[in-house]
Amino acid sequence: MIYIPLSRVSPGMTLAKSVSAPNGLFALLQDGEVLSDRYIKRLAACDIDGIYIEMAGTEGIEPRSIISPKTKQEMTTEFRSLYNNYFNRPCISSSTVLSTKKIAGKIVDNILNREEHLMDMIEIKSYDNYTYSHSLNVGILSAMLAEELGITRNRLEDLALCALMHDIGKIDIPIEIINKNGAVTTNEFDVIKTHPLKGVERMRKCYNLSTEVLPGIQSHHEKIDGSGYPFGHAGGQIPLFGRILAIADVYDALTSQRSYRKAWHPKEALEYIIAGSDSQFDCELVRVFSHLISVYPTGTMVKLSDGSTAVIVKNHKENIFRPCIRLLEDSPLGQKGYEIDLLEDVRYLYLTIGSVMGASDNETFELPSSEHSFESFGS
Repeated sequence: MIYIPLSRVSPGMTLAKSVSAPNGLFALLQDGEVLSDRYIKRLAACDIDGIYIEMAGTEGIEPRSIISPKTKQEMTTEFRSLYNNYFNRPCISSSTVLSTKKIAGKIVDNILNREEHLMDMIEIKSYDNYTYSHSLNVGILSAMLAEELGITRNRLEDLALCALMHDIGKIDIPIEIINKNGAVTTNEFDVIKTHPLKGVERMRKCYNLSTEVLPGIQSHHEKIDGSGYPFGHAGGQIPLFGRILAIADVYDALTSQRSYRKAWHPKEALEYIIAGSDSQFDCELVRVFSHLISVYPTGTMVKLSDGSTAVIVKNHKENIFRPCIRLLEDSPLGQKGYEIDLLEDVRYLYLTIGSVMGASDNETFELPSSEHSFESFGS
């Protein structure tokens, strides 16, 4: 299978991975569906940026999730139900925190028992489900990063809980500001900047929180150079949970569709995070995080430095910039289907990845021209 932007999808292509409905409760389209104009319009109406399709030459390529789609959908549904209950209460009850902590425990269980150690798939996200999926994704990314640091199981659960609740203060921000389709004004941004403290206020009376949770929520928008909010803390003044959440929060926000922009490609988002080392983000945490994210997720179509077109087959945690690739067309490198491990094969040290389909600067990226490229085309 291969990931392509929705703008490149045409009738007759076969969906390779199911796409969830905007509410996250059921599948909008099931894998195996042969796409029609009606289906493609339905995906576009749900603000889906891209999908995985079946394509000749990509057999056996299957991106794997850190957490199975079924398990993630169940957790999203649970969290959605809890989150919706928060709106009617001035404070978060200890019983609600306990329920949320159970979801945090499930996140940690999945992280500790996972087979895949890289975030190696482009997640199909819907804007309408952003609030819930974002909190869950920040929990997953934060737990992955913290596990690499050797943090204990109990602290991992506390961090995942902190991540799930990090934006709870936005409940008290006017919805017209939160959902504004475009840039906010200075005054509106000043209102948004109150949400970490509003979140802490909502949870302050909970007796069953560790001492790291509230400071983490309060500080997830602080920056290493002191230019963040709400207090302008810098460096070591920012607690570890806040520094971890800052990275996970920004990465997931950038790779998510918003009302005012398209989702960024993982490569672009990670480049932004790396560029913010020692200004926005903790440099050492960024170094660890960069080994957990595939800049070229499995199933991504790429253009190589010699002009050849290929698909990513496998990534290496040791070097995320040198994956194993498979040629999608005959080229001077070999015939269609030939695989090259850019990390291990010294004959190809000169070869690099030049561009990525789906990245914002590659709208003219061409699909392979073979009339038999796509499974079920014309059937």
